[in-house]
Amino acid sequence: MPAQRLLLVFGGRSSEHEISLRSATEVLAALDHTRFTPVLLGVRRDGGWRTGSLDTDLATIISEGQPVPDIHALRPHLVFPVLHGPHGEDGSFQGLLEVLGLPYVGSGVLASALCMDKVLFKHLLHAQDPPVPVVPWVELDAHALHTLHERQQAIGRVQDRLGFPCFVKPANQGSSVGVSRVVDEDDLVRALGLAARYDTKILVERAVDAREIELSILGNGDASTIVSVPGEITLPAGEWYDYDNKYLKDVATLQIPAHLPAPLIKQLQDIALRAFRVAGCKGLARVDFLVDRHTHEPFLNEINTIPGFTSISMFPKLLGHHEPGHEPGISYTDLVTRLCELALAHHDARKRLSVTR
Repeated sequence: MPAQRLLLVFGGRSSEHEISLRSATEVLAALDHTRFTPVLLGVRRDGGWRTGSLDTDLATIISEGQPVPDIHALRPHLVFPVLHGPHGEDGSFQGLLEVLGLPYVGSGVLASALCMDKVLFKHLLHAQDPPVPVVPWVELDAHALHTLHERQQAIGRVQDRLGFPCFVKPANQGSSVGVSRVVDEDDLVRALGLAARYDTKILVERAVDAREIELSILGNGDASTIVSVPGEITLPAGEWYDYDNKYLKDVATLQIPAHLPAPLIKQLQDIALRAFRVAGCKGLARVDFLVDRHTHEPFLNEINTIPGFTSISMFPKLLGHHEPGHEPGISYTDLVTRLCELALAHHDARKRLSVTR
């Protein structure tokens, strides 16, 4: 069979634009060209679309590439969105692909939107029977923080329900952009102002003395779906996993597999798959937990439907891990191929659904 034209989409209108370029560069290098012919689509910060040749740096395509008026002009058979954050991971771009009738890698509109909105996702998990454990939280509206009285009311809610320390986050962001650790009222006021730069909905969570544990999921939610071993992100004492520590300072270390009791590993894998299915995720996800250092109580923190995708990112490294006596891990190239196959299988299954009475 001739190779299928795979449209690799990168960049985007979010604060994670540069991270997307890193991920897409490695996906492009790993693509099996006997199966897929790559076609490039860069999304500029202003929303414009650009394309270019495969031997052109992706950042150059974004800045100087040929304008694309219509995705159909690129004649794709399949789309691989490597778009992190708003306008790419939140269901909006997925909605466009649905309207165009194109198969694409990853979760659909609803699952993408739910997992991007940290507040709605917590409500979904908390409403399950039994509830999926999440860290206690308060939701605030940035529009209701303009006056001194409104800010004092918000501070009172946070103090009464959570106390200090706590974390303040924009509800719809990734890579810890706009996130602050707060230890007192003055900190809280500054943190709310920062979060409001990125979203009108703000999430405040109780700080937990916890270990950062992550698992990867590959599949469409059926019985063949793979849940990886857990991995742990460790940081120097007094640090937390903010944007600088994730991407700039290079101080975080990854422990794969995480040193956890076997019953807790099984519990984390079960919760991760349950949440993946409840949200309706497809293809891939990285599921992040906070595990209390003293009680080992797990809290599901978030599901990333388009996680960091470089070859050294946690998502592929977890799935690539191999332990003696177990199935071999999945190579980066095989992982990219499997994701494309999952996307095509899901699209074909949906095409068989009736659209008439």
